[in-house]
Amino acid sequence: MYKRLPLKKLSGQELFKNTKNRFSVSDFWQYGFSNLNSNVLRGALAEFLVENAIKDKQDISIRNPWGDYDVKTKQGIRIEVKCSSYIQDWDQSKLSNIIFSGLKARTLYWSSAVNNKPQDNKKEYKADIYILALLKHQDPMTLNILDLDQWCFYVLSKKQLKEVSGDKSSVSLARLEKYNIKPVSFNQINKLIK
Repeated sequence: MYKRLPLKKLSGQELFKNTKNRFSVSDFWQYGFSNLNSNVLRGALAEFLVENAIKDKQDISIRNPWGDYDVKTKQGIRIEVKCSSYIQDWDQSKLSNIIFSGLKARTLYWSSAVNNKPQDNKKEYKADIYILALLKHQDPMTLNILDLDQWCFYVLSKKQLKEVSGDKSSVSLARLEKYNIKPVSFNQINKLIK
């Protein structure tokens, strides 16, 4: 069996080796991850925002994209973060419909193999709390993904989400509004996680 290598947080100053040119991890990050509004990165950014909303900076570790949830509090509360946006990273003729998907998941094969548990193909809710992050800004000319006033967050318990979504793997903004689920600002998230 091959164990996952232990991870350590990089500073960005680490240099690639065995090359005539000098380039660093920071250079790679600038190259690959400067477009924070891309669909590939916006979700990871939303997870990072939630981590920063509920934890002190020194308590934030390295993102695990393969876990059953995205964030875990000191009290052991498991949080899944999903993200959506009206403005995408491509030309649009109209704003996107807001849908948060992937709310349910199967146990990953490697996880069940490592834990010697049989794989169950049934999708289920894996977290205690779901935070649905919405980049709510609707003007592409003034979009600033780093401005947290351009975001809002819907915080739901697993039980609430199951009811609102109709026990589905996705939920629309229209459905959240139908159930009178109100958004909160970035600075209010911490008060709701108990």
